Amino acid sequence: MEEILTAEMDELAPVLIERATELIRELGQSPVADPTAGLSPEELVTCTIRTLGLPEIAALRPHLLPEFAVHAANADENQETATAGIADALSLTADGGPAVVVDWKSDVNPDHKTLDHYRSQVRTHVEMTGAERGLIVLMTTGTVITVLPSARMMAA
Repeated sequence: MEEILTAEMDELAPVLIERATELIRELGQSPVADPTAGLSPEELVTCTIRTLGLPEIAALRPHLLPEFAVHAANADENQETATAGIADALSLTADGGPAVVVDWKSDVNPDHKTLDHYRSQVRTHVEMTGAERGLIVLMTTGTVITVLPSARMMAA
């Protein structure tokens, strides 16, 4: 996703399949045709292209910045806390402020506990950046889950 969003890679399927094959081998795996038997370059590319075509992502695409570092510091009278992370992608508003935090997920069928963890993670990134909202993108199913800042942050 990062290499496509930065235009390092063309979005042509043959080029992406070649790159996916290379990345699979870098993981010490052998590419397979059947995605139920392992990592399939064709399936990975199909999933990636489908994800980029989701209406929610296609609308943000011209403004998406991949691998965006996020950090925040908070202090009270007893303690200072610093938090750092990396958002998979972030879109900007017309005036250059954070608009939408995007988190790509490749889980095939995440359970409720996992989804709650993802919501918490994305909400933290939304609040750290001051973005309007976040999106959890379940790439395998094409499901997009919207995450809003907490009521406490929205009131601030």
